[in-house]
Amino acid sequence: MKFPTRKQIATGLVGICIFNALFTPLVAQGEPYDPPEDRELQLRPYFEPPNQDMTPRAFIIPPLLSFIFPGADQWVEGQLKPAALYTAGGLTGAILLTQAKTTTPDNRYKDFAWQVYFTAGSLSLYHSFRTALTTRIPQGEFTFMSSTPEKPSELLEAPIDLSYLGRWTTLLPLALGAGAFFFVTPSRSDEASAASLDDAFYASSVGYMTGVGEEAIFRGFVLPLMYYYTEDQKLTLGLSSIIFALSHGLKLGHFVTAFFFGLYSGWLTQRNNWSIGEVTFIHTWWDVMAFMADYTNNRKHAFLRLPTLTFNF
Repeated sequence: MKFPTRKQIATGLVGICIFNALFTPLVAQGEPYDPPEDRELQLRPYFEPPNQDMTPRAFIIPPLLSFIFPGADQWVEGQLKPAALYTAGGLTGAILLTQAKTTTPDNRYKDFAWQVYFTAGSLSLYHSFRTALTTRIPQGEFTFMSSTPEKPSELLEAPIDLSYLGRWTTLLPLALGAGAFFFVTPSRSDEASAASLDDAFYASSVGYMTGVGEEAIFRGFVLPLMYYYTEDQKLTLGLSSIIFALSHGLKLGHFVTAFFFGLYSGWLTQRNNWSIGEVTFIHTWWDVMAFMADYTNNRKHAFLRLPTLTFNF
């Protein structure tokens, strides 16, 4: 079963963006996210150490260790439930990665396995960083981050929160992405321009994990860290965008695209009072479109198959 052509997909995506732009009040679209006044009080217990020890925590080494060993800092802090979830996710990714190396040379299997591990580590890093901030904000540090401490579960829900489509700050980059990935990118042949449902399923799953994981790291950790040390918005955006671009490799096209995406995402994060829900939504669907454009032109069928439905009478 074949998916629609790339241009048909892009036309539909642009149509959705235009529809939302026309039928959503422009006043609402133009307003940055303004968290409720009691937002910090509602979420503070989630990140606070259970033993109520508010001694200021280190905010670099523990998060980085938690990225490498998902759940590490949560085990130390006694946050047992999230610790178990992050560690389980990391172990699952590690097991899948081991199987990928021994059973198949397919890059997609390895990519999927790595993304499972990466997402678990990224959320653990983010959680560790936010825990450190709950102990430092009362001391007068990171006060710019006090209003919007989003739970990791909220980051996981962000890519499917369609309310973001009511904002021009979401519609604009998605429309540009659709045009760039599906209209501008050349196709080898008519056959190459059609993707399978397997491709769509794989692109969606990996795009989801990439969007959540990278935003947790780069806009949830690196961006506020740069601002904390520089106290300069423009310098923060530049440095964090360079780091984000370097993480995507030195290939010129990838570097430039990642750099400008990092600039926009950083600006939008600061505009939204350091909330990263909207940029997580944008990043996820931007990646889904990018993967679909790449898979329809450059790669073979996805390893990750949709389940086969069998009816027995």
